[in-house]
Amino acid sequence: MRPVSLMHIVTAALLSIFSILTGCSSEDKATSVFVQNLENASGALKAGQELRMDVVNKGEWNRMFVFSPYTPLSEIETAIKLKVSSAIESARLNERDDINLLVFLNGDTMQLVAAVPRKIADFSVARNAQPLNRNSAVFKKMGPDGMLVLENSK
Repeated sequence: MRPVSLMHIVTAALLSIFSILTGCSSEDKATSVFVQNLENASGALKAGQELRMDVVNKGEWNRMFVFSPYTPLSEIETAIKLKVSSAIESARLNERDDINLLVFLNGDTMQLVAAVPRKIADFSVARNAQPLNRNSAVFKKMGPDGMLVLENSK
């Protein structure tokens, strides 16, 4: 058996402490998985193909919203008819142009909030966000590097 150096022990202890202090919540993990799934799905699409959000997010949700860059928190709150969560606030959508914010609800409960970098998936949606039910959350890729446009918005 090889002796373990003090440096290895200290490094392992510091990594453990750091992991505990900055550990991801289950919500953060679910969001990361969703964004990765969305990146894989949208990256695999060819122009004209559809992306069904119920396939990307198989969790429990019955409606979703897509908020475009610079949307004020007050507009998000009005649209979802709930107080904004810390996840929505921390996205700072009202100050940014590099993300879209996707909010999934099941009834009056927020199930998932994802700040999606526009380089992963860029959505073209109406400025006045409307709820999309699970069956109608279908987007079409408009070009090789194109935006995802709501299917029934043509």
